[in-house]
Amino acid sequence: MKTFYSLLELKAAMIRNAFRKLLTRSKFELITLIFFFLVTGIGLFIFFHQGFRFFKGQEPFGSILIDQTFYLFNFVLFTMLFVSSAISSYASLFRSNEVVFLLARPIPWNQVYFLKVTEAVWFSSWAFLFLAVPFMSAYGLSKEVPWLVILLLTFLFYLPFVLLAGVLGTIASVLTVWLLPNRQSRHIALLIAVAIAILFLFKTGPEAIQEQGSVASILSGYLPQVTFSKYPLLPSAWTTQGILALTSDPGSLWRWSDGTFYLLVLLSNLFFFMIPSYSIGCLLFPKTYLRAQDHGESDPKKRARIHRHLESWLDRIPFTSRSAMAFLEKDIKTFSREASEWSQLIIFFGLLLVYFLNLKNLEFHILKDFWKNLVFILNTVGTYVVLSSFSMRFVFPMLSLEGSRAWIIGVAPIRLSSPVFEKFFLGTFVSALLTLPLVYLSGWLLEIPMERVFFTTGLGFFVCIALTGLSVGLGAIFPNFKSTNPSEIISGFGGAMVLTTHLGYLTAIGLALFLFKDPSGPAFLSLALASLAVGIFPLQLGIRALKKMEF
Repeated sequence: MKTFYSLLELKAAMIRNAFRKLLTRSKFELITLIFFFLVTGIGLFIFFHQGFRFFKGQEPFGSILIDQTFYLFNFVLFTMLFVSSAISSYASLFRSNEVVFLLARPIPWNQVYFLKVTEAVWFSSWAFLFLAVPFMSAYGLSKEVPWLVILLLTFLFYLPFVLLAGVLGTIASVLTVWLLPNRQSRHIALLIAVAIAILFLFKTGPEAIQEQGSVASILSGYLPQVTFSKYPLLPSAWTTQGILALTSDPGSLWRWSDGTFYLLVLLSNLFFFMIPSYSIGCLLFPKTYLRAQDHGESDPKKRARIHRHLESWLDRIPFTSRSAMAFLEKDIKTFSREASEWSQLIIFFGLLLVYFLNLKNLEFHILKDFWKNLVFILNTVGTYVVLSSFSMRFVFPMLSLEGSRAWIIGVAPIRLSSPVFEKFFLGTFVSALLTLPLVYLSGWLLEIPMERVFFTTGLGFFVCIALTGLSVGLGAIFPNFKSTNPSEIISGFGGAMVLTTHLGYLTAIGLALFLFKDPSGPAFLSLALASLAVGIFPLQLGIRALKKMEF
């Protein structure tokens, strides 16, 4: 394992050098990053704290709602970590040029495997840990637990929690590629999994509505439907039960032994699954990696015919340069060839669509006007949050993924603004196509007045412009041409800036939607112009940074 430790030391040295480079290059960037992280963390804490206060006021089962929210939060967190780790490890293990470089050296396969697994777990988990700290702080305040105790419990439970999700996600990724080496078979398996998730969600509904228009009664109707998050074999349930035991009665020896038991269950399962992970790294990963290099294009003529139709259709678009069309064709082809890319869109936006289609079954439309409007705003902001993750994951790395060929853009007889605006317009178009129908559908099914629905849907177009402009602009200001892994590109300074600016902007949009209760022309115009400024200003800065860059 000496070689493995040397490789880890190399990765750690790269992180230290990047941090030192940031300090020597601009202390303003570091101060700005720290400031945005603090503001975002405080904003998340306030949001979670107000949510727990709301649940506490829903008598007689306020404490039950808080604990059930805790179970659901950890369940969703574990699921997202599992999916994110599986996708990130697929890119790190089977699509990374570094793996090719390392395998050409006298380095054992299992050490390369664990190096990339460690990398994938880090790339997929740092943002979730950033979300967990303010949530746990707000939860501890609602339970009147000292903050030092809640921070200690967060570290003790969430560290093995994240590692276990990463190990299981990596195992699932390798087994999927081994069992389904052909792209077409993986696509079919993905669609079947999404269909099963949709059927499961369609079954969810409140069992009883005791008082029409009452938020408390509607929420109580869902308590029996979300007991799946308490399933005793789920790591999220062990984490929740352990923290609940240690915070409900800190002075009780019995509760301490109960909480320690669940912590040991979490740790023992982490160590247990390291055994099959080691076996996969030694035996299965070499076979799977070599097998995956044969991409199995079953019908290349059909794919080429589709691409010819795409090119001929794009060539008919007026008012565009040939260079912009070339970049557009390349980005569309690259995106369509990677199932790990578009599969995330199907999963997250598909689940949102299923949720919105179920709004009638969920009985939210019988709420009083205030609560219906609040649910509509939360649905809209939630859609924008998913859109933000899409923009960070796909739009922000687009310019960096030009890679070592980026210098060609600098010497080619084209404007540097051409690829930047192409990626901006493509991202805006896809964002609007995914988001605006969902926002309109949510308002229509909640029986919101159509004036407000049209106001929010129209504003959503400018939100797409703002989020895409922030992603493309900051992607041009902070490019990483040395990496081909989008997860690694997002994990840099630029990705942190995109995350904080997106959250800050969406917080402002959510507050504006809540404050502007009556839609009006001046309100729409002011929000639209502000969103345009948020989207266009980073683009201008990004183009200026590219012009000054030495490729």
